[in-house]
Amino acid sequence: MLSTSAQTTYRFAGRLCGLLCSDCSEPLAVGTVKLYRVQGEQDILARAVADPKDTFAILTDETIAAKAKYLMATSNVNANGEFIFELGANQNYNGEAFEIDFECGTPPFPRPVPQMPRALQFSITTLQPLWRRAKRSQELQPSALLSAFWDYCLPSRFWCAIRARFGLWTICGRVLDCQTQKPVAGVKVSAFDTDIFQDDALGFTLTATNGQFRIDYLAEDFQKTPFSPLINFEIFSGPDLYFKVETSGGVVLLDEPRLRGRQSDRSNVGNCFCVDLCVEEPTPPGGKIDNPIFTHVGDFSIISDINPANGLTRWGLLGHSGPGFGFFSTLKLKGYCSAKAPGGSGLPMRYRFLYQYLDTVSAELPITEGLLAPQVVGVRKILFDLNSDGILEETFQSIVVAPISYSPPPSLPPQLVLNPDANGWVQVDADAWGGFFGNVLLGVRSDLMVTGGAAVEAGDLAGNLPSSLKNGRPVKIIFEAEPVGGGAPLFRDELLRIFINNWAEVGLLNLAQFLAPGANSCAELSTALDVRYTVDHQFLFDWAISITSASLSAPGTVLPPLPASATSRGGAGTLSFNISTWQSCSYTVALSARRKLTNGESDDPNNSLAVVTFCK
Repeated sequence: MLSTSAQTTYRFAGRLCGLLCSDCSEPLAVGTVKLYRVQGEQDILARAVADPKDTFAILTDETIAAKAKYLMATSNVNANGEFIFELGANQNYNGEAFEIDFECGTPPFPRPVPQMPRALQFSITTLQPLWRRAKRSQELQPSALLSAFWDYCLPSRFWCAIRARFGLWTICGRVLDCQTQKPVAGVKVSAFDTDIFQDDALGFTLTATNGQFRIDYLAEDFQKTPFSPLINFEIFSGPDLYFKVETSGGVVLLDEPRLRGRQSDRSNVGNCFCVDLCVEEPTPPGGKIDNPIFTHVGDFSIISDINPANGLTRWGLLGHSGPGFGFFSTLKLKGYCSAKAPGGSGLPMRYRFLYQYLDTVSAELPITEGLLAPQVVGVRKILFDLNSDGILEETFQSIVVAPISYSPPPSLPPQLVLNPDANGWVQVDADAWGGFFGNVLLGVRSDLMVTGGAAVEAGDLAGNLPSSLKNGRPVKIIFEAEPVGGGAPLFRDELLRIFINNWAEVGLLNLAQFLAPGANSCAELSTALDVRYTVDHQFLFDWAISITSASLSAPGTVLPPLPASATSRGGAGTLSFNISTWQSCSYTVALSARRKLTNGESDDPNNSLAVVTFCK
């Protein structure tokens, strides 16, 4: 030890962190470093040279209280886990070894919890600093200044055990290109737990420029079931993990099957889990450059799932729709088109969609500007300055086919927007990842192709059939693809018939007592209730009239059966009730319906069409 005077000041600084795994760490950013004098006749030398991994211990309240009299100084850590002490005469310190403890405050939680866990304290090691003479600062002259720096990271088995005390779970990882092993920046990583009843979404985040990501979650995120909180599972074990990686535009780069979570390296993982995920360039259909093709509207195959006789769905798919559904809203036209022409000519490829009305004499019309809905059709790898620091990083850029009027949302990197020409042609980008556009090729607004709107005419009143029944139209959709500037054959596929209906359902509701001459809709009803209703749509899945009130559970209040789904299009009429025995209260009469329509991926929801209230 250096020879010092009684006025020597010892500046002890350092940085503390905790390992989540070998290549993932975090600063101990919340807490207090505590220095204790070495107690009693302990073997100071042996303790001072021991590896901290052999001296680490989580302390009980009794142990902390027993050593309180030996506390020499404390220092809070900053956001980087850094601390600094000035030791000297005030602490009666002369450069000897001391014990280092850390009182860990509550670490950051991914979201608020009802009751935060209490802080805990752990002992790290006994340290004999290697003091070095430092340049004396003005405020310390003429006394000597000795300094030492200690940089230490808790091993993962210790730090993860501490985090477990707080109920914190973390996934650290990287996303890499499978072939080049380069990091992939700016992509969305989602983590899931394979479960018995329902898979749990644990969280998602974006990768940094070095491809790294971190997802924090709580035990309750994977222990919950549809019966929670009465029945929870995996209380004494960890989640079974699988992952999904996609671009900012929603293009899926990696979609692991849920059973991946049941494999040994992903099953029952601990509260600190690290993983490398790799994304690889997609392979064209058949493993080679195939002919361009039009395959689906949403989830529905144009060959097997849509009936060419009527243009309606044959059955339900992926938990939605069902037999006899029409189509509405924005439709995703799916298929495949390579960037280069098949056959080795090397010519660039382009494609377009056309439509033709089948209920009248109609030409084939290209889907152009006025009918387009923006859709991501592919991605490409580019070098981009993600952090505005002058450093170019390899990342994915979404490719969107959209009308000229489209204003892309802010994103890094910004989207590459392709506008079809006046004849609807879209040229496949030469740098498209995998060498093709696949899955969604175009989005079309069917509400502009086959217009709809409110189906009620002037003069239509509740209780009467609509004066004009509104219907949709059958349409043929054609796909064409060809080389740009070449004489190779034209590729063509046809969806022979798809039935589109964008009319809203008719839903009229009123009470006859409020329509009579001199009627007052604020007056109480006493004996008669006459509900007038009208429901109509070409494709009606179901409809219902309901009467609700806080009094309906009272004795003597009995409702007769109410109509629901009485006819294929709906119904109209008057329901008459004798309400003389009903309790005095307020009542609500409601009419709801759901159309038998799908956009190919999701269905029309149940809609509340009209509500009338009255008092008795």
